[in-house]
Amino acid sequence: MTARIAPTSVLKFAAVLFAAVVAPAFAATPLVTAPQGGVARWDGLKAKDCGIYGKRYGAIAGSCYYPVDIRARPGRYQIALWDQDGRQHLGALVVEDAHFPEVEMQLPEKLARYLDVSAEDRARAAEESAAVRKVLSGTLGAPRFTLPLHKPAASLPRSEDDFGSLRTFNGKHKSLHSGRDYPVGDGNNVSAVADGRVVLAADHFFTGNAVYVDHGGGLVSMNFHLKSISVKAGDEVKRGQTLGKVGATGRATGPHLHMGLRWLGKRIDPALLLEAPAKLPSVSDSHDEAEQKIRDAEQKEPDEVDSTSDEEG
Repeated sequence: MTARIAPTSVLKFAAVLFAAVVAPAFAATPLVTAPQGGVARWDGLKAKDCGIYGKRYGAIAGSCYYPVDIRARPGRYQIALWDQDGRQHLGALVVEDAHFPEVEMQLPEKLARYLDVSAEDRARAAEESAAVRKVLSGTLGAPRFTLPLHKPAASLPRSEDDFGSLRTFNGKHKSLHSGRDYPVGDGNNVSAVADGRVVLAADHFFTGNAVYVDHGGGLVSMNFHLKSISVKAGDEVKRGQTLGKVGATGRATGPHLHMGLRWLGKRIDPALLLEAPAKLPSVSDSHDEAEQKIRDAEQKEPDEVDSTSDEEG
């Protein structure tokens, strides 16, 4: 639920924050700008807790982070930071519109079942999607991760700028790619990006062998198309622990490492959390510094698309 920001003289803040969009800017309000699919931060105040979207969650090493969904409505959102003494600080996050590429892809004949999906496979995919939705919001307990995250493979080649791409398969089937694909070779180990608990590990129709790990603090990582899975739901894993091996199961044209992240349920570019946090737009940045960081990190993200398209895989 969202609520518009009213003039500061009549604001009455409750314990639970509500997101606020499209409001006039106030010069005295700490401000940060981030693109759709990005992450903003607020440091320098020795944060204990952070708040956005009506949620309060733990800070990471004294800094607050605010994830922005790939389809977040551009505009102004209220953010909060609670310092070590319990004082609340309020600010604003301005989400900028972004544009992702549209990509035409041809699936080989062996993957025809993913274009002309049978009633049986459609029912299977729907059941699997329902199970996935239950774990994507993550738990808001103490964060079990630090930034940057551990790389999911020992050697991680540069990814194509495929985060957020709207893919059209064989001219008729659309899919929003809300993760990143890395050209890691067949059979290589896929590692946990942080400590956490495996919340789902299964063979799914579109994503093949898939592993979802809850890292606390609302962060969930996921890896798809694995050749094999080395863990099961309920397992506790450590940063760098092997989750499975790179493969090409599900709707995949060849072996690769697919990594995705959800933070507070928001679909964000996973590459952002594999780099130094200082590269993220910050409340402490000047406007020009924030704009430059956005330009450096932006991955050509798309406007909102037809909700009938599936995701991932």
